[in-house]
Amino acid sequence: MELDDRLKRKIEVLASQAWDNRLRWPDVQEWLQNFTGKYYPVDVERSHALFLLSQVMFFGQDLLREMLKSVYENLYRHPIIAKIRRENNNTLDEGFIEAKFAEELAATRFLGVGNPSESGPHLLYYFRQVNDLPKDLFIDSGDIYSVSRLPGNKITIVQTDPDVKRYVFIDDLLGSGTQISTYLTKKLEEIGHFPGVESYYFSLFATSKGLGAAKDPKLFGARASCVYELDESFRCFSENSRTFATIPDELDFRIAKEIATGYGKDLVKCDLHALGYKDGQLLISFLHNTPDNSLPILWFDFPKAASWKPVFKRYDKKY
Repeated sequence: MELDDRLKRKIEVLASQAWDNRLRWPDVQEWLQNFTGKYYPVDVERSHALFLLSQVMFFGQDLLREMLKSVYENLYRHPIIAKIRRENNNTLDEGFIEAKFAEELAATRFLGVGNPSESGPHLLYYFRQVNDLPKDLFIDSGDIYSVSRLPGNKITIVQTDPDVKRYVFIDDLLGSGTQISTYLTKKLEEIGHFPGVESYYFSLFATSKGLGAAKDPKLFGARASCVYELDESFRCFSENSRTFATIPDELDFRIAKEIATGYGKDLVKCDLHALGYKDGQLLISFLHNTPDNSLPILWFDFPKAASWKPVFKRYDKKY
């Protein structure tokens, strides 16, 4: 069987069994028309593009729901249960433990990263649903505290609900760490003024670099964690890339990188982001969006009048 036929068969199986029927073959064919022979002969470019597409990790509704269960059970609930037991002579009294945990849960608020229209808050609906949590445990980040002016024009920061002692930020992907640093640094500084209040960051996925940034003492320190850490091998053109661990004999790592880089640079007009935001080099997409850390040749669709047809569409943010 010819290479393109083998890749087509693999992609069709992935689409039906792993990608929630997100793509049909005509969609792939339309995407392949983007590769016009600018860097290598057309058939060479399209074969390498098909191979990259066949390596995409797509996370649909069922997988995301299971991961959100893991965020709650493994990252949030289990450490609290362990702490309750340690502080009470390693008790095994289930009734006592659950009563104490209920108190801790009531003193927790879950938040998304970003404004209500972005992917972090979007996940909260599913997070609440799959973990059977009451909606009053969820707030927008603007509800953490209020700013008031005292006599003499003195500004004071007041915690909106003084009974809350734990804020948990939920996110889908932590890439470079730039977003949480930009968006949360000021909020975390203000939360730090509230006695006994802690902030946590839990992500479904995190690159090793991004997780390191989140663990900076100025952000979350040891209270940042993820379900699935993406190390250097998940960067598709890294030295130990798992994408090219078993590359077909007809294809070449160097050519694939040149094609992805060349077209990526044409699209985003920037060397740094040609293979994804801050050279992310990921091959990952979610049901609700495709992160810009992934290769632009997969998702680019901006402006809307652009001639490039994405295969895993990204819904870009407008600021």
